[in-house]
Amino acid sequence: MLFGTNNGGLWHPNWNQNLKFAVKVQEKAEEMYPGLFKPIMLTKSRYNQHTAKYASIIEVGATGNTLEQCLTSMKYLSKVMDEVLK
Repeated sequence: MLFGTNNGGLWHPNWNQNLKFAVKVQEKAEEMYPGLFKPIMLTKSRYNQHTAKYASIIEVGATGNTLEQCLTSMKYLSKVMDEVLK
């Protein structure tokens, strides 16, 4: 997951709240499917994450992944999110 902060000087008052949510998702994913997620990356940019509570960027796959692999990952991610959002 990619998370912006207000370190770049742009207004982002809830970035800590967003980060806590990301940690919760990360912990649940690790509990359910160890190794599914890579570590959370913090940046100075805010990526429009200041516009809503719990706004997140979750990148699925990379240049070395197939579409089928990404779609399979989404099945696991949806189960993780279902548990987190209960």
